[in-house]
Amino acid sequence: MAAKAELISNSVQEMAIKGKEPPVKYFYKGNDGGVLDASVPLIEVPVVDLGLLTSESTSAQELEKLKLALGSWGCFQVINHGMTSSFLDKIRGVSKQFFAFPMEEKQKYSREADSIEGYGNDMIISERQTIDWTDRLYLTISPDDQRKLKFWPENPKEFRETLHEYTWKLQEINEILLRAMARSLNLEESCFLDQYGEQPLVTARFNFYPPCPPPDRILGVKPHADASAITYLLQDKEVEGLQFLKDNEWFRVPIIQHALLINVGDQVEIMSNGIFKSPVHRVVTNRERERNTLAVFCIPESDKEIKPADGLISEITPSLYKKVKDYVSSFTTDTYVWIEQVVTSELELQTTPCVCISMADNLFPTKIESQSKSVQELVMYSEEPPERYFYEDGVNGVLDSSLPVLEIPVIDIVRLASPSTRGEEVEKLHSALSSCGCFMSINHGITGSFLDQVCSITKQFFALPMEEKMKCSREVDSSEGYGNDMILSEDQILDWTDRLYLKVSPEDKRKFMLWPQKPETFREILQEYTTKLKLIVEVVLKAMARSLKLEDNCFLDKYGERAIMLARFNFFPPCPRPDRTLGLKPHADGSAITIVLQDKEVEGLQFLKDDQWFRVPILPHALLINVGDQTEIMSNGLFKSPVHRVVTNSERERTSVAVFCLPDPDNDIEPVDRLVSETRPRLYKKVQDYEGIYFQYYQKGKRPLEAVTNKADVEKKKLTMQLTAGAAEKLKLL
Repeated sequence: MAAKAELISNSVQEMAIKGKEPPVKYFYKGNDGGVLDASVPLIEVPVVDLGLLTSESTSAQELEKLKLALGSWGCFQVINHGMTSSFLDKIRGVSKQFFAFPMEEKQKYSREADSIEGYGNDMIISERQTIDWTDRLYLTISPDDQRKLKFWPENPKEFRETLHEYTWKLQEINEILLRAMARSLNLEESCFLDQYGEQPLVTARFNFYPPCPPPDRILGVKPHADASAITYLLQDKEVEGLQFLKDNEWFRVPIIQHALLINVGDQVEIMSNGIFKSPVHRVVTNRERERNTLAVFCIPESDKEIKPADGLISEITPSLYKKVKDYVSSFTTDTYVWIEQVVTSELELQTTPCVCISMADNLFPTKIESQSKSVQELVMYSEEPPERYFYEDGVNGVLDSSLPVLEIPVIDIVRLASPSTRGEEVEKLHSALSSCGCFMSINHGITGSFLDQVCSITKQFFALPMEEKMKCSREVDSSEGYGNDMILSEDQILDWTDRLYLKVSPEDKRKFMLWPQKPETFREILQEYTTKLKLIVEVVLKAMARSLKLEDNCFLDKYGERAIMLARFNFFPPCPRPDRTLGLKPHADGSAITIVLQDKEVEGLQFLKDDQWFRVPILPHALLINVGDQTEIMSNGLFKSPVHRVVTNSERERTSVAVFCLPDPDNDIEPVDRLVSETRPRLYKKVQDYEGIYFQYYQKGKRPLEAVTNKADVEKKKLTMQLTAGAAEKLKLL
């Protein structure tokens, strides 16, 4: 549980008035927010005429503009919206008057320590938090019965009436736009409106940005994307500050007098199945001038299920997002540590990044970041690895490639499958998986020359020019495609590797847009390789069950007919600091079985056994197979999902191909009943879609298995073992 949120003792406005130097907690470190520059290029925000959009004779052209705007920038300026310029000036007027009041007047509407509603600024959640240079008045507008009128200022006198009229008009515009968005995608007109609901949540946030002494170090609002359906912004008439991120570059948003700036939020991105983009944006500060804005967030009714529209789903364009209810509250609102839980349903190693910003910062979570350069580029340009790749001495044991060699059992797959010879191999398999959790497989039915082809296409792909590899780039919030580590937190230590990560099966879940077209044989070879691996997986799962005296199909039935197979092509460039940097951080796999085709010449993989790291030797044309967490669960802990890592090499690059075989996410994974007894209690809880929790633990360097461990029965098992040991000792004494 996070520490209780604290209030900031001084408003930003007070610090600015008194000429105080901003405290260090307001300063961005290094380049956290990108270049904090008010003179970045100007964004060409499309302008949509609402009058033309609602007219039958002129709507077609405006619809096309709307679709183009939301599919590229995710925002547009709307004119001819039915509100007079004098009325918009009145809105701005009540906002400026409120913030100009004496502090004791404003503090009548102060928010409480653990709430965002009312007057205030950032909650202090952690000592490391960077604070926004802004004061805010935050109010719930609708549903009407959720208004907290004690926070609605009575001065200026026309404040409440003006705000009510403004937001009522915005809700009319909101209905028009939701219908237009659906039409632009050739959907039923009410498609998005039905998901939005009749009792949506509408909130208003009045923002005041005082002059800031060092604007090159401080942001008015940190980078974020909105969790709304649609956000409406009434900008300051004179002072710019809002910036949008596109193609990893920041752009200024121009001021168009009396236009409303509109952007879609995450929930419309979900409904549109990713066609419309929820843009990342921020606010920069100004050394000389204050700035006032009013943002209104239109959020779907919390009881409504938000999902991609059925008319946008097909075999070619599968559903990119899970169904979700009450998206805004799907984050940990009691601690204000927001967890992004709606992720691509295509992605089995699902991301659940922890984004530490306060609810008052923006309501909504920051997008996941991508690294600006591949690891391969860092090496090409002879750059010293950035600090965030470095491990502290001793944190993960000695980062040494000269450790002892692990004596890995070698198992013949043909003998394992043959009724006449499998007895000895099954015994070897049982011993291997219960001790080190892995083995080398030979005689597996895949020729050495074909395995060389798999290694070759891997090397060829990573040797392609960067612009060719970038055609397969993963999206910022997905692991599938070409890329490297997602940056989820400031203290995350990154892996020294670039990867190409592809879903191979079920076949209807493949994203061929991410499968390389070069080398030309890539797709064909990957298809053939993984087809052969499926046969090996079936043999091994049956043999594992037999080794535990279970029915042959016991594990295979849990694995399912729509099991998932993921291929990860790994490239580990030479690393100037192999004593401080890892190719892969220590982890255990979330799969049932993982099959690794190692580099033919360069070692790097290491396994942890009895608190000591061991090198994995290279056995030409053998496949290294280890069990993952889901097999450890099914075997009730008899088979061990081993912790492993990859060390780096200062002189030589290394490639490998790992294929993760995961049970159907709809199947319950739990210890087999026959492996549970009084002397060996159930060690793990029943779990479904284990990979849904895996990634957040991996990036933190923790075991996901901890989340499903049946702690009470583990303690019971320990006690039983202690009692048994004690009884044995007494017998010795007798």
